[in-house]
Amino acid sequence: MKKISDLIQIVIFSAMIVGFMIVMFVLPDKDFSEQENRVLSGAPEITFEGFKSAQLMRDIESYMTDQFPLRDSWISMKSYSEKIIGKTENNGAFFCKEDTLISKFNAPDKELLDTNINAINSFVKSTDVPVYFSLIPGAVSVWEEKLPKNAQNYNQKALIEELYSKVECDSVDNYEVLDAHDDEYIYYRTDHHWTTLGAYYGYTAVADALGFEPVDIKEYKKTTVSDEFYGTIYSSSGVRWVEPDEIDMYVPAENKKAEKIVGENSIEREFYNYAMLEEKDKYTFFLSEKGGITPLLKLTSDCDNGKKLLIIRDSYSDCQVPFLTEHYSEIYLMDLRLYKLGVNNFIENNDIDAVLINYSVANFSEDENIKVWLGNN
Repeated sequence: MKKISDLIQIVIFSAMIVGFMIVMFVLPDKDFSEQENRVLSGAPEITFEGFKSAQLMRDIESYMTDQFPLRDSWISMKSYSEKIIGKTENNGAFFCKEDTLISKFNAPDKELLDTNINAINSFVKSTDVPVYFSLIPGAVSVWEEKLPKNAQNYNQKALIEELYSKVECDSVDNYEVLDAHDDEYIYYRTDHHWTTLGAYYGYTAVADALGFEPVDIKEYKKTTVSDEFYGTIYSSSGVRWVEPDEIDMYVPAENKKAEKIVGENSIEREFYNYAMLEEKDKYTFFLSEKGGITPLLKLTSDCDNGKKLLIIRDSYSDCQVPFLTEHYSEIYLMDLRLYKLGVNNFIENNDIDAVLINYSVANFSEDENIKVWLGNN
């Protein structure tokens, strides 16, 4: 009887595998996963070179994984089952209180961090304009009380203090102001970015460092532009039981415009991109466009003091910079992942008055473009 039972199990299991294989080859491949917000692997090209180097097998494995039938459902089931059995994280995301997903922060590469700090110090010495360094802590630090009990995580606050002690320019104390408002909606529950409210508090810290008076938040009208935002942590974690986030706007679009600059060409576009609210990554509503990163943006406003600010930054600046337009006639946003024309030359050619280096701790800890484009000025 046992042999018959074993045989039945083998037949059922084999039938399931064959069935899945048939479904895989019958159904068309998916190019993009809306849930994971990423491009999926397509069918690999079979070549002798790929077979000889074992790359073909890796490509096939990636293809089979990405195109597996009902992939999104299986990922969701895996995350939910891990929560049921008591696990507190999945794929680098903590399952936190109040249905919040928070990205884990592992011990950073200290050698890369020192290299980036040395690059900033070299840049500071190479320019005559004042430079300010701003590190933005993540929810994993400011919302530490929401983390699961005994969550293993590297201390971002201590890291910020260490890096600020090594940099040879003024720094922006984002941590203190965010920590003072940690009971408010300052980070998204499904995304790694801060919310527009969190960005406002960061703006007040920038104002304190750069020496101007921030506009009181009561002067702005809050408008919720979306209540259906599922962010990057939602996409990567496989968690599907949490409610979506809201995206809020505090700054009206009147008298402001954004200008995309590519070489000698510039294309004027809106300060806020409402079309992106129909996309999966709704955070790109702020100063973004479909198709990827913008190397350089020029922002102009009705502020007539003639001051010009250059922000060397990551995407955290996208929802923060509208507040800063109240204090500068022109603001330039530079992304070193794509901008390769030389920072010092840009400063001189555009009469920049101040430079703000503005990164999240997580991005600064991994960015290898800083050492190249700031360290070689």
